Amino acid sequence: MMYTYLLNLLDSESDSDFVDEEIAYTTIFRRKLPKSDYLKKRKTHGEFVLQKELSKEKYKNYYRVTHRVIHGFIKEDIEAERCNASKPIGTEEKLAVFLRYIASGNCFKSMGYSYRMSDRTVSNIVNEVAGAIWKRMQPLCMPQGTAEHWTSIAHGFEERWQFPHCIGAIDGKHVLIKKPGLSGSSFFNYKKTFSIVLMAIVDSNYKFITIDVDSMGRFSDGNIFGSSVLAKKLKNNTLNIPPASLIPIIDDPMPYVFVGDEAFPLCENLMRPYPKRSVMDNYENKVFNYRLSRARQTVECSFGILASHFRVFRSPFDCKLDSVVKVVKASCLLHNYLRNSPISQIEEFSENMPEHQLLPLRKINTRSPSKAFCVRQNFTEYFVSPAGSLPWQRDSVLRGKY
Repeated sequence: MMYTYLLNLLDSESDSDFVDEEIAYTTIFRRKLPKSDYLKKRKTHGEFVLQKELSKEKYKNYYRVTHRVIHGFIKEDIEAERCNASKPIGTEEKLAVFLRYIASGNCFKSMGYSYRMSDRTVSNIVNEVAGAIWKRMQPLCMPQGTAEHWTSIAHGFEERWQFPHCIGAIDGKHVLIKKPGLSGSSFFNYKKTFSIVLMAIVDSNYKFITIDVDSMGRFSDGNIFGSSVLAKKLKNNTLNIPPASLIPIIDDPMPYVFVGDEAFPLCENLMRPYPKRSVMDNYENKVFNYRLSRARQTVECSFGILASHFRVFRSPFDCKLDSVVKVVKASCLLHNYLRNSPISQIEEFSENMPEHQLLPLRKINTRSPSKAFCVRQNFTEYFVSPAGSLPWQRDSVLRGKY
């Protein structure tokens, strides 16, 4: 009877009924369907309640991270606003849903069944918590680079990987996604899959220094790097990199550099290996490639740890692009947070990187400035000199590790 009355009200042609029509529309279209009995039992039978029965070790394996500290950072940002719900979802439960999502890689619908929520609710929670983690934890887990910060990173590379003046290893990976609607071939990459590109710089302890997750998979590698924030700051000299200084046996001051693979151009502040045609009969160039590879492997290992620790990277993301970007950024921050924890808390999850998911960038051939060649040659001379050589490097090069 009420719906008949409302429909008759909408059929009225009187201008004086305009306000009443708005009320009628609101009443019809905002009316919520009754909750199912399954969803009503979230507080007693949902996965968030049942996980409290887990032991401490299983709890850590279940979420991949102890989230009490993280909850303290983002609690205020994810608190529910005033609503008509008698039992709104709590902040701890929201964080638990997000952490379980990135730890398991389950789809939103599967998460909704286990936590007794709708898949739309799970999607909103993941998007909200990921944004809050990036907002609150970025200053702690991924601080902005200063001259002192870069110097500290360079010291770590020299101590651990014997590469002086190295301030980070750079690499990019294609993060697979489901084809976005009405996107055409914008995200279609050279492996015939759909992706966005995660460009990252990593320090000697496998922690992300800076990340860029904005590029579409269809762009060429030169365009991806050239349009990245890193390339722009390198070009504008706004990265606060320390000035060039001397290293043993080299007369010219040597700049601080990033190390990358063949997917990146050779620049004054970015070293890439010699091409294959230049190392076939050249021992010195082989040594340089070996030494650069030792330092560059940190970024490969970082991607491997990230993908094995958070299994959401094991399959293509099936959510909106904005949510994908937020989840990837938040996962990188949580990776850094774990790297600051005792090593025993993260080593157990370290496995080989699933290559079917994080695809490497293609190799490129670009012209490089002459000064970049001089910098690379100076590093080569240092690595084969008594002051910079390693006892085992000759045997490694002879075994083909270059």
